[in-house]
Amino acid sequence: MKVILAQSAGFCKGVRRAMAKVLEQSGQAERPVYTDGPLIHNPQTIDILSRRGVKMLSEQDQPASGDTVFIRTHGVTPERRQEIMELGVQVCDATCPDVAKIQGLIRMHRRSGYLVVIVGDKNHAEVIGLAGYAGESGRVVGRAEEVSGLQDAEKICVVAQSTLDRSVYDQVAEAVKARFREVKVLDTICPSTYRRQDELRELSRSVDAVVVVGGKNSANTRHLVEISQGCGTPTFHVETAVEIDEMQLKSFHTVAVTAGASTPNWILMQVVDRLKMIDPQGTPAVFRWLKMIGRFVITSNLYIAVGAALLCHANSRLIGISLDWISYSIAFFYILSAHLTSRFTAEGLLELKKSRRGLVFDMEAKFFVWLAGFSASAALILAGLEGPVPFSIMLALIALGLLYRIDIPQLRLPFLGKKSVLHLIPASKDLFMGLGWSFVTVIFPCLLENYSFSSPALYLTFVSTFLLVIIRSLFFDIRDIQGDLILGRETLPTIIGTRGTKVLVLSLTIAYGLLMSAGSAFGWLSGLGYLMLALSAYICLYILLYHKKIIRREIPVEVTGDTQFILAGVLALLHG
Repeated sequence: MKVILAQSAGFCKGVRRAMAKVLEQSGQAERPVYTDGPLIHNPQTIDILSRRGVKMLSEQDQPASGDTVFIRTHGVTPERRQEIMELGVQVCDATCPDVAKIQGLIRMHRRSGYLVVIVGDKNHAEVIGLAGYAGESGRVVGRAEEVSGLQDAEKICVVAQSTLDRSVYDQVAEAVKARFREVKVLDTICPSTYRRQDELRELSRSVDAVVVVGGKNSANTRHLVEISQGCGTPTFHVETAVEIDEMQLKSFHTVAVTAGASTPNWILMQVVDRLKMIDPQGTPAVFRWLKMIGRFVITSNLYIAVGAALLCHANSRLIGISLDWISYSIAFFYILSAHLTSRFTAEGLLELKKSRRGLVFDMEAKFFVWLAGFSASAALILAGLEGPVPFSIMLALIALGLLYRIDIPQLRLPFLGKKSVLHLIPASKDLFMGLGWSFVTVIFPCLLENYSFSSPALYLTFVSTFLLVIIRSLFFDIRDIQGDLILGRETLPTIIGTRGTKVLVLSLTIAYGLLMSAGSAFGWLSGLGYLMLALSAYICLYILLYHKKIIRREIPVEVTGDTQFILAGVLALLHG
């Protein structure tokens, strides 16, 4: 099935801002954190926030001084805001800036003697809040037909719920203009809503069906469903990938996917990947099998394990040594085990629930656990064939990997404070994975071949491998930043931001290219170092493609990032 993902799908700036505020506060506060009602209209996100200790304020709750209460993105009435402030708590305003702007416009026109007509759903939290600012001078209408019931007034100000369907707003505005003499219609639908709705109208005309992802209680998501249905396109509204009915969608060849403003990116990508797994009726069996095999190779980490073996070959060519099959096999099995194991840690289990890869792992969890154990055992046995020293080193590597992920109180590091468990140290996973790769594809082969540890080539290759792995890890961290923020995982993108991380990735890519060219120029590395500059160009290319949103889905992103290791091996084979 061909799936077209709307460019505007997912969190809007108001939701991102609110989530960032709440997550920052919940991560720092020692006192309880509350939201006055659901922060956003997405049940899955609210559930994760509750597991992080962020509760919705209820009548039974009695917040104490020092507790924090967040005003939801939809805003509240002035009276409700005053009630919250009188609780004696720390009040944090997460009201969407666009909603706050409408509140200010309503207050200003009310004071100027206007009757304020609010167009939207009278039961929606945002509209209830807006009506509070209008007071006795406000009226809420949902359709053009309701305009006839408005009281007479000399001056009318018309505003819209920020996520309203523009066509509905235009109809109501025209009806108001036709009845009243002095009418001021304000453009209060937020720009992201405009883009989302316009893009959907265009997509609906060019696809067989549309899947809208978002909470069933989300007004802007329901508006998207109505817009798509209004275009005459078969439309399916789902909250998660679990709700996708394969039998209903099998008859469609091209499907567009969009999402409401409060839909997290990982849920959106789960839906996209689930749709890509559906084969339309009439698809030849050979294509179905090839796609299934290809997906398995990627999701099982077999692809990146092959990349580790090929990178091991490239490193040996850079240094100028020849390896046998055992060195390549050890690199393959160790990296396969390490990447599979990282998916089944205490922190990884939470990640698994939100991971775009989670559907495959849920279905085949036992097999992947078995494969991880088998791979670790294979690496250990192969190392043992080379003698007791390689066996002991490989055993230590595997043990350190497990200790890194397991919380053993007796092994905690007091000087790290709250981050006393290794895997809770910010960005530690990337650093340890980079060291593991560098050791098993550089140090370990050199050890087996009795290569001199005083050679500059060894250390240059070690550092260059470390850089490649860090670049890949940071690329994936950029992709996962939204889910990591919600789950409280501290990665470099969550600390320095997406833009800062992209700058860092480009800097490391340039450093890699300089290291390779300088190593070959000074004679420390073979002439393959010059050819490896192609890797720097490749990395810059895929970062650009991701930045331009040309690659966004799980499998293309995964393949693109892991192919750099495959490419390194291919370049080495071509160099001879």
